[in-house]
Amino acid sequence: MPIAPRSHRLADLTWPEIDDLRPHAPVAIVPLGATEQHGHGLAQRTDTTRAEVVADLVAQHLSPKVVVTPVIPVGVSEHHMAFPGTLTLSPITLQQVIVELVTSLHRHGWRKVYVLTGHGGNNATVEVAVTRLRTDLPDLHIAWSGITPVVSDLVSKLSESRIGGHSSEIETSQAMFADPDLVLPERLTPGSSTFDDLDQAGKLSRSRPGIHFPQSYHDLSKTGTLGDATKSSVEIGARLVEATVERISGFLQDFLDLPERQSAPTLTRIPQETP
Repeated sequence: MPIAPRSHRLADLTWPEIDDLRPHAPVAIVPLGATEQHGHGLAQRTDTTRAEVVADLVAQHLSPKVVVTPVIPVGVSEHHMAFPGTLTLSPITLQQVIVELVTSLHRHGWRKVYVLTGHGGNNATVEVAVTRLRTDLPDLHIAWSGITPVVSDLVSKLSESRIGGHSSEIETSQAMFADPDLVLPERLTPGSSTFDDLDQAGKLSRSRPGIHFPQSYHDLSKTGTLGDATKSSVEIGARLVEATVERISGFLQDFLDLPERQSAPTLTRIPQETP
């Protein structure tokens, strides 16, 4: 019998409701965010809200097959700590929070989990946490992504700045669509948008594809932004967010169809010819 849950958010449901919903909702999304500076015109919760909104839209698209956990609102943001109000966790702390949250889901029967981070600074930590979980919970299917990288082809077409990223026209447009209250349009300012805006270390950090040379954001931009947020629009944000939701939903539809992961691999030996 079809089920129409009162909410896809676990925190909004009672435990009997969750118990009834669980067999019909085999995928759990874990959204991750950050509380960090986003320049003069974007709220500190921008990454958190973007992750929550995308997770909610995906869950609505696939209802009732997906549930969403409470968002983790603070991430790895050490590279933004020069700006007042930024909060950060150490990578090992965030890693442990992810592992323990997903382990809680596993203990209640979820075997398919999708971690969605709205903050690129969480990426390395998420990858390590996922590796640990795959080792500790051999029957768990777990996948993860950011938001903007899922639509990188659209980003390259819609971005006007040679250098983009944090609080750029791309992220600001997503924020305008996700929650207009995140944005103070009159305070949006261009950030470092070309190589000429960067110092020597900043130029080197972005000069060789595949080579990682991280820089703190106060060294990359005096305002903490890259790209030109004044070129943002709700229309661009809608295209990006809707495409992200469509692509993640498509992946999860196939994810739902995966057979259970076996706790031990099945190997096939190829017979060797006798000399």
